[in-house]
Amino acid sequence: MAQTEKGLDPLAARKSKVGAPPTNTNGPNPRKGIQSVDVGYQLLHALQVSDRPLSLTELSVATDMTPSKCHGYLASYMRVGLITQQETGGLYDLGPSALQLGLTALKRINALQEARQAMVQLRESLRETTVLSVWGTHGPTIVYKQEGPHWSPLSVRVGTVLPVLSATGMVLLSSTPREAIEELLKRELKAAPARNPWKSDSIDEIHALLERIRIKRVTTGRGNVFPGYSGLCSPIYNHEGSVCAALTVMGEVPQFDRSENGANASALLRATKKVSQRVGWSG
Repeated sequence: MAQTEKGLDPLAARKSKVGAPPTNTNGPNPRKGIQSVDVGYQLLHALQVSDRPLSLTELSVATDMTPSKCHGYLASYMRVGLITQQETGGLYDLGPSALQLGLTALKRINALQEARQAMVQLRESLRETTVLSVWGTHGPTIVYKQEGPHWSPLSVRVGTVLPVLSATGMVLLSSTPREAIEELLKRELKAAPARNPWKSDSIDEIHALLERIRIKRVTTGRGNVFPGYSGLCSPIYNHEGSVCAALTVMGEVPQFDRSENGANASALLRATKKVSQRVGWSG
């Protein structure tokens, strides 16, 4: 590890944070490409993951290229608008063409369609029912479902409005500011029947759960929506970092593994992370 007389080299530390750019091999036999494109993309990736514009020296360290080699790529990228250089200070940043590429890609991605594909794969791997919900006019609403391979009396209908006080409701609200949902949650708690497992929660406990969901990205149902069944629910984020949908996997109690650290939860988290990243989430 690179060291200075005073300790860790800050440029080496920055390089360790950048990491390698993502690769897409498209299967076991990827096509041969143009190496210079692969090499040059490292500069774009370094700027993408940085929280500020970078100097030529920082880009050189982050990409493990010599400054002169970096400069050649930078000159080409600047000509086509993928990278821009600040007039004051000379730092480099992503340019207008990079922005337009990103916006165009986002326009062409349908979050719900991406989620539907993930649901099919999740159903096949876990052999359980999967449900996709969004926040509709009347609250959490089921928009797609994939029934598990085994017959069950569970009837999950598209269009069903779920309670706000449910795992799905909590996931869909988890990225909303507290002040925007405070009154809604108070009304729901007050209106909940005595037998509802959420009734005993205080408003602070609900907000603590929302914070837990933001951190862990998964939560467990309490059995108040479909008695005899349990579920795990995880958020799908859009490019702004807001929850745009909730994906749930559910099965019969007690066979269903409802642990937030179990195999079902791990598979669900992988699925929602993949979909979120496909629609532009960078978390």
